[in-house]
Amino acid sequence: MRTPANGELIWVQSGGRVTMFLYMSAAPGIPRAAHRRARVSNVVVPVIHAIPKRGVVYRHPTRVSVHHGEIAAGPVFAVLAAGDGASFKGNRGDFRAIAATGRSRRAFVYVLPADRVRPGDWWEGYVRLGPGRWVAIPCPWPEAVYNRIPNRMLERHPVSVQAKQVLEALDIPLFNPGYFDKSVIYQIIQRAGLQRYLPESAMDLGAPVLHQLLSRHEGVYLKPTGGSIGHGIIRIDRQGRGFRLAALKHGRCYVYMAANWQQLWRLVCQHRLAGRYVIQAAVPLIRYQGRPCDFRVLLQKRDSGWHVVGKGVRVAGRNTITTHVPNGGHIASASEVLTSVFGEDGERVDQHVDEMAIACAEAIDAYYGQRLGEMSMDIGVDAGGSPWFFEANSKPMKFDEPDIWNRSLAGVLDYLQTLARRTAR
Repeated sequence: MRTPANGELIWVQSGGRVTMFLYMSAAPGIPRAAHRRARVSNVVVPVIHAIPKRGVVYRHPTRVSVHHGEIAAGPVFAVLAAGDGASFKGNRGDFRAIAATGRSRRAFVYVLPADRVRPGDWWEGYVRLGPGRWVAIPCPWPEAVYNRIPNRMLERHPVSVQAKQVLEALDIPLFNPGYFDKSVIYQIIQRAGLQRYLPESAMDLGAPVLHQLLSRHEGVYLKPTGGSIGHGIIRIDRQGRGFRLAALKHGRCYVYMAANWQQLWRLVCQHRLAGRYVIQAAVPLIRYQGRPCDFRVLLQKRDSGWHVVGKGVRVAGRNTITTHVPNGGHIASASEVLTSVFGEDGERVDQHVDEMAIACAEAIDAYYGQRLGEMSMDIGVDAGGSPWFFEANSKPMKFDEPDIWNRSLAGVLDYLQTLARRTAR
């Protein structure tokens, strides 16, 4: 039998050492004198019934239960960051929001720099005491980990790789394992029989294949396989006998005209980034307020499978080739846009977008061994109401829509709890 109650995890500094305790006031079914120690994840800590007057470093609400006479408290989760100790790298605003959501549920969430994942029962985790104040405290192993290492280079760093290996060896579940490669994602979509949602694409950028795609389409996109927020994307449109090339770099769009194929290829070679590119036919998108727009769809996994958490519309800015808000785009309501463009058929189109997104998420997750817990997608819709898959992102940026953002935070905690339960069985 489990007897639920509430308590607090408390860290107290004494003699230069910080020690963790479980504080419990009197609770029905949990006699004070009967229990002096409690299990929190992988460690056992002293139980106290009065809060020390001095030396308290940090306090966090927790859930307490008694099972067969033993006290347990938790849950404990971590957000995996990059970097060394206090200089850990990542979006600290996001870390703060995730930890606050955990606190509201009495779940302890701490930031775990990759270099702090090491042998030993206690790890150095970071908690926020106030604006700009993150302090290190000894933490139990997390029961599940949310990977938010902020970029591909840091994800490939040996320290990050080793951290994930240690977590796996300890059977501590982690999501999501890493960043997507666009060419791999496109191949997954094709092999899953979902190619009807994918604009015609070529997995390598070369002069012959670019020439072929431009002969069949009015415009194409050249996309870095490891790019983000549009950096390095090139759009080429046929204009009469010549071509218009627009390259997006560091938030600025540079436009050039080429009179012939030879001039165009020289411009491509001049403005492409180092690394691999894919080529993709440009889909004529629906327009809102006179400008092209597409959809950002957030998906998260629950026990019953993948679900759409929310979607928003990103409307392209002036003189840009993407709809990314950092590059001049702006947000709009998905329902308003669909109603404005399709009228009563807006709900049908909306449902079709959801169905396509879930089918693609299931295919991608299957390829990665069911190790994903969330992703976002960029999806276009044409004038006929058909959805088109553009990109999937394994580590979604914060959605500007507050309701979607709040639901996403709750979903992260729900999935961490799901992973922890599975491991405990």
